[in-house]
Amino acid sequence: MPRAELPFYLPVFIPRAQPPDKPPALPALPATLDEPERETQQNLQRLVREALRQAQAEPSAPQVAIPSQALPEPLIAAPSGEVTQLVVPGTQLKIPVPKAEILSAAATTSVISVGATLAATSMFKRLIQVMKPGFKVVVARVQKARGKKLETWARQRLRERHQRRLAHKANLRGS
Repeated sequence: MPRAELPFYLPVFIPRAQPPDKPPALPALPATLDEPERETQQNLQRLVREALRQAQAEPSAPQVAIPSQALPEPLIAAPSGEVTQLVVPGTQLKIPVPKAEILSAAATTSVISVGATLAATSMFKRLIQVMKPGFKVVVARVQKARGKKLETWARQRLRERHQRRLAHKANLRGS
């Protein structure tokens, strides 16, 4: 039976910029509850209030002061017109981000370079298809002029097939 793996991740704690001044108010109990249910609800609310007071008195996680500027100043300051500051929500971190014109120029350049590479690759493949027969004729004539034995395409393919079979058998024996 097929099974699916459920994703699992650890939650990331992001501290608030300012802690809340007072705990949230608890909702009022409905008037239609029976006496035992009302007592249970009141006990539960009392326990929640105590837990909130303890959490305010002793924070479980130590309070870490976030510096006003966590990133060091750059050695060479860029002109303020070329960089936009982006503030990370929940913190006072400022991240420099290039302006839209710079990003669009970089994206356009990358798209053009990738397109040119793909076009050159397809043109080169086509050029090889067209010129390969001519190269083979020239190589065959040079070999014939030098007095070397010419092997036909079918004989060459048969020889390579035989070599592949021998190599495959040797690999099977070695495994």
